[in-house]
Amino acid sequence: MSRDFTLGMYRQLCEAIVAAGYQVWPIMRYMAARDMPDLVVLLRHDIDRCPGNALWMARLEHELGLRTTYYVRMTPSVFRPKVLKEVAAMGHEIGYHYETLAKARGNVQQAITLFEQELARLREIYDIQTISMHGSPLSPYDNRDLWRQYDFRQFGLLGEAYLSLDYKRLVYLTDTGRSWAKNHYNLRDKVAQECPIPDLKTTDDLISAIHNHRFTHVCISTHPERWAQSIGEWIISVAVDLAVNLAKMAIQYSRGRR
Repeated sequence: MSRDFTLGMYRQLCEAIVAAGYQVWPIMRYMAARDMPDLVVLLRHDIDRCPGNALWMARLEHELGLRTTYYVRMTPSVFRPKVLKEVAAMGHEIGYHYETLAKARGNVQQAITLFEQELARLREIYDIQTISMHGSPLSPYDNRDLWRQYDFRQFGLLGEAYLSLDYKRLVYLTDTGRSWAKNHYNLRDKVAQECPIPDLKTTDDLISAIHNHRFTHVCISTHPERWAQSIGEWIISVAVDLAVNLAKMAIQYSRGRR
């Protein structure tokens, strides 16, 4: 078995998707489509950290003729206009990975003002059409709750990736928790999933499911910082994920006692 969560493994996944006859669409195309192909994969990337990793994933996809979606956090370490412009120039969609309710510590008016400001800043680089909340696992606030009082469509957006896609038909898989299976390390990276989710622990399992057409429409969500280029980077990624997963378990335990 190959080492999981490496750039080489990600290439194998992309090649399997192409070989199995799936069309690969960015999120905005799927949201706007009236007619759907029989087999479609949405490749979505949440850039929480390490925009350089996102860039080499984008280059790999471009080499294979794929167009995917990259959701960008508006933090100094992630918002790199030069990187984002190169990703967009390859035909990929840029989206907004918002976390303004957490930043505003639950103040909804401050959060929507910050949302508008950050969206406008991103739109100086790319015509943002879709958004996706950042889970902010250390915050008590779910960023999606912003839309209990406001409508994201007032900002000229097609939709929100967690709220606007049809998860009656679309299977949602995420590498959160360093596994494709359901796991207790995933606090908020979830959807109202109605399709049965295959028990896929490794990317090899996912590749096998792709080859066997175990699903027809699927959204695969990755976090580029998790996919390593070298053995050293892979070891660091494993250590970081272990620490984050332990922190999430502590948070769950603490919230459960309240």
